[in-house]
Amino acid sequence: MILLWKCIEWLYPKRILFYFVSTKLVVNLLYKTMSSLKELAVALFEAGAVRLGDIEAKLGRRTPIYFDLRVVVSHPKVMISVAQQLQKLSEDIHHDLLCGVPYAALPIAAVMSINTDTPMIMKRKETKLYGTKKMLEGKFENNQRCLVVEDVVTSGGSLMETVCTLRAEGLNVTDAVVVLDREQGGVSVLKKNGITVTSIFTLTDLLKMLNEAGKISDETVQIIVEHIKECQFSNLDFMKDNLELIE
Repeated sequence: MILLWKCIEWLYPKRILFYFVSTKLVVNLLYKTMSSLKELAVALFEAGAVRLGDIEAKLGRRTPIYFDLRVVVSHPKVMISVAQQLQKLSEDIHHDLLCGVPYAALPIAAVMSINTDTPMIMKRKETKLYGTKKMLEGKFENNQRCLVVEDVVTSGGSLMETVCTLRAEGLNVTDAVVVLDREQGGVSVLKKNGITVTSIFTLTDLLKMLNEAGKISDETVQIIVEHIKECQFSNLDFMKDNLELIE
């Protein structure tokens, strides 16, 4: 009994030390992750991927904030950082192939493919009128699991269009990783159609980080937040755009 008590006395402070060290490592890791995400948010802003003002978006809608990931092709370090963050999101998602939604997500998907040695396929915007006349380029087999890569989800229309094409070709598509969820209902609509979306940023996250970094004002944040509340999308918006839904 005395020996047992001595062992407990010897182990107890070490358990406290182990707990303290482990907790500190976890906190440091979380801080580093958040710090790197904030740095990425600022880098995207400075690269011109985040634009502010009264901007015309898809289908003629006006928006006070526009996200254009196409510009990162001219900023290799930013593109690599985006790809690395998306890779982290995809680590626990089983997939055999990658497919970027054309055109903004294509270079990001290509970097992910090279970094992870995961085969990539490409969806065309339109069917080729010559040669193979295919909508999908690359090698794939029936029922392979394909992870979709997208830059932004607003209504979810562009992503769903790609999903429908992939599924029509016999591929199994259940997940997508995206850079930004604009929090306008698209993620919920996609979920109803069998697609789980995981994002690097929500618009709330992005605005908070850019505001803390002094890139956008409190007033601008409020204007954007009010716009997002007023401009939400649902399944009906897919029907209006004549997109095929998978119920």
